[in-house]
Amino acid sequence: MYYQKEIKEVLSELNSSKNGLTEIEARKRLEKYGKNVLEKKHEIRKLKILLGQFTSPLIIILIISTIIIFALKEFLDGIAILIIIFLNAILGFIQEYKAEKAIELLRKLNTPNSRVIRDNKEKIISSELLVPGDIILFETGDKINVDARLIEILNLNIDESVLTGESTSVDKQVSKIKNQTIVSDQNNMVFSGTLVVNGRGKAIVTSTGMDTEIGKIAKLIEKINIEETPLQKKLKKLGDSVALLAFLISVLVIMIGLFKGLNILNIFKTSISLAVAIIPEGLPAVITISLAIGVQRMLKKKALIRKLHAVETLGNVQIICTDKTGTLTKNEMTVTELFVNNKEIKVTGKGYELKGDFLFDNKKINPKEFTNLINTAVNCNNASLPDLGDPTELSLLVLGKKAKIERSKNRINEELFSSEKKYMSVTYEINKEKIKFIKGAPEVIINFCNYIEINNRLIKLNSKEKEFILKKNSELASRALRVLGLAYEKDKKTVFTGLIGMIDPPRKEVKEAIKIANDAGIRVIMITGDHKETALAIAKEIGIKGKAISGNEIDEYDINDYIDHTNIYARVSAEHKVKILEELQRRNNVVAMTGDGINDAPALKKADIGIAMNIKGTDVARDASNMILVDDNFASIVNAIKEGRVIYDNIKKFVKYLLSANFGEVLIILLSLILNLPLPLLPLQILWVNLVTDGLPALALGIDNPSENVMRKKPRNKNESILKNTFWFILSSGIISAILVLGLFYNNVSFDLDKARTIALTSLIIFELFLVFTIRGEEFMFNNRTNKYIWLAVISSIFLHLVIMYTDLNIFFKLVPLSFNEWIKILFFSFISIVIFEIVKAIKSTLQFLKSKPF
Repeated sequence: MYYQKEIKEVLSELNSSKNGLTEIEARKRLEKYGKNVLEKKHEIRKLKILLGQFTSPLIIILIISTIIIFALKEFLDGIAILIIIFLNAILGFIQEYKAEKAIELLRKLNTPNSRVIRDNKEKIISSELLVPGDIILFETGDKINVDARLIEILNLNIDESVLTGESTSVDKQVSKIKNQTIVSDQNNMVFSGTLVVNGRGKAIVTSTGMDTEIGKIAKLIEKINIEETPLQKKLKKLGDSVALLAFLISVLVIMIGLFKGLNILNIFKTSISLAVAIIPEGLPAVITISLAIGVQRMLKKKALIRKLHAVETLGNVQIICTDKTGTLTKNEMTVTELFVNNKEIKVTGKGYELKGDFLFDNKKINPKEFTNLINTAVNCNNASLPDLGDPTELSLLVLGKKAKIERSKNRINEELFSSEKKYMSVTYEINKEKIKFIKGAPEVIINFCNYIEINNRLIKLNSKEKEFILKKNSELASRALRVLGLAYEKDKKTVFTGLIGMIDPPRKEVKEAIKIANDAGIRVIMITGDHKETALAIAKEIGIKGKAISGNEIDEYDINDYIDHTNIYARVSAEHKVKILEELQRRNNVVAMTGDGINDAPALKKADIGIAMNIKGTDVARDASNMILVDDNFASIVNAIKEGRVIYDNIKKFVKYLLSANFGEVLIILLSLILNLPLPLLPLQILWVNLVTDGLPALALGIDNPSENVMRKKPRNKNESILKNTFWFILSSGIISAILVLGLFYNNVSFDLDKARTIALTSLIIFELFLVFTIRGEEFMFNNRTNKYIWLAVISSIFLHLVIMYTDLNIFFKLVPLSFNEWIKILFFSFISIVIFEIVKAIKSTLQFLKSKPF
């Protein structure tokens, strides 16, 4: 057991060293041990999906009906219905398989990364590639993805509740444990699936994948929630209601048919076919596909959705609470100003370039005048050049390079930074003396200090001097600089060395993104740990308006006094975040909130949409989130909200289209029975309409392009029905299609019944295909929002209909070929019927325009 062995023994047994494996050796071990993943619990089985198509109530009804039809020796009708059943099954299989594949992709997207030492260099790799013998590094907020023996630790505290069930986190050690013990007492080990609550550590990997403790008990560490979304549940209930309605209508048709003395077999087949036509059996698959494809489109726009319900919630978002650093800004820190020796010093250079000068009154000066300031910045630091670590700390290392100051070696202790304390410290032994270097929020650091260093001399720090330093801090912050205070402790004296100001410019695309959000009725709130003046300066630059308030004022004032008109919160803690969030939600707002630290997890879980950072975020924050920003960019949040709105709109179009078309078919049959007309559509013909119009065209609507005004509308109410503002459209489209079809049918029925039915069937299909275009949005039906899938679906449907009409298949469907003039008549009257909806759109648009103009 590795926990019972000394570190040297473990390294030797695993043929590794503290410098890590070589890449060549790591590849060999990956082939030997396999990827660091748990075995699949969820596999897509094609046969199961295909067989599942024959277990739906609709298909069962059709199969029973077919058996009855064969028993009555109606072989042609029976064969034709079987063909329809198999075509429906194939289409359903394709839809469901695509949906399953999309969800499977969603599972794979969430593979975490780990920090590892290979070839004596620190690297970040996918956790799947970790192998026994690898040396891993981790710190507060990280998730452990392997079992490993600890080599080095600093105040390491691990939450092992996922493995042991113990709610109390565990203090770790590196010394070996003599006696054999259970997992929860193996305090020199870390285990896959556990979380680093505090501190940092280095360990050698001992087990991966199914060989880990969590693998042995078959627990899934990266589980993505794929239960039905609220919208899916609502639409399932709608489907059940429609199915009940279909049953009642079928019974009504049979009763009317018997009363009228119609052929019992025909009326039975008609009622069954009508029931199948009414029920929107494609609804669940189209919704899942729409959501899953939306997830893929969002990923392309740098937003990774972890839970499907987040997709629909995004469309409801009314408020975005966002961090500043790295989300609204580039998180590319560059030190530009120092306040030291009571002077303001300019620092030249861009980004992480190691060359630059120190200027006072535009003249170069020697940085030896403020060695201790830069020495503190370099030593109170956990980053590594060129690009590993926090950007703030990297910029301080670059500052050190410009002054030719290197980090000391004998680090003996560290006090980690937290948003509550707002500072960190690192203790070194230098020349046999202990020196503690401290950096953090200037107002916090200044309170620790009883001395100040000016021109390499220590002077007692008084209240007047403190006020002057804090004033300088405000001046630097008002120029949009992020400001740190620095100090060191030696011989029981805590000495203030100066202020460091660094620029973190706003992202170029953020200003436009905030404008788009505001136009969409979304309120943007900045929440930052930075100084109030820094936050105000950045907010002004990017277009966030409203009052500003700092953390101590949040504690001091009643939240009701500021929550409605404050959009800038500075110097906030994790508790403040939760307080702000809860009050916004109490006012019935749908709130999206960003976070990156372990302390942000409660707010991320509580938010309607918790958004974690990918680049600077911790594993704890990512696990608590619904969505991860791949690029940590605010603009990606706005893009995701737009996509959420588009998906909801498309699902609404699909439902609207399906119910409109199905209501029209019901009305046609019922009116023909009431008016003593022959049935204008035979059972098989009804099934055919259902196949060619409810299949590909409806699916294409589910992935339609966004309308131009999708981000000019206010967020919809989270309790809004998907059928809102659709009743009159469904009713009117049903009536118009019934008038069109029955009118053309009546005009031809006295001459040739089969031709009349062919015309009725064709006009209904053409009308419903035209309906696809008019239902797309408020603009003209043939607008510039080209959707190749809709055109492809419509053309395919027409082609299939032509095939059954002009080939020997027409015998099965009792159709006859139509002449050119008959086609012209069908197209003309179908188009004229659709124009009615376009006229209504034009009238509505004109009235809205007139209403918006002050005459």
